[in-house]
Amino acid sequence: MRLDLSVSMSAGAPVVGVSGEVDVLTADDLYEFLATVIRQRGPRLSVDLRRVTHMDSRGAAAMLRARRLARSLGGNLTLVGPSAPAALVLQAVLPEQDLAPPGRAAPATRRN
Repeated sequence: MRLDLSVSMSAGAPVVGVSGEVDVLTADDLYEFLATVIRQRGPRLSVDLRRVTHMDSRGAAAMLRARRLARSLGGNLTLVGPSAPAALVLQAVLPEQDLAPPGRAAPATRRN
């Protein structure tokens, strides 16, 4: 399985479903899809990452680029339920505050 992308609406805002592998081979496709949704349906959207089976730093970078685009247009991109592989990379690559919804602090992480 490579990458499957879908879009639905919830409470008047788009929700992009991401399934499969988000990596060097698919990150640009993900970004282009998210950018198209942002431009066509508005800059407030959620991205459901529950079905992501693999993510690398290029995938995380694509998410960050899309969030910057949404914010530049007055909206936001909210991450929903990242799978374990996605959460691991996102936590390593993105600042904690970029994982939290706007206006809320990210939960403190335990360091051993």
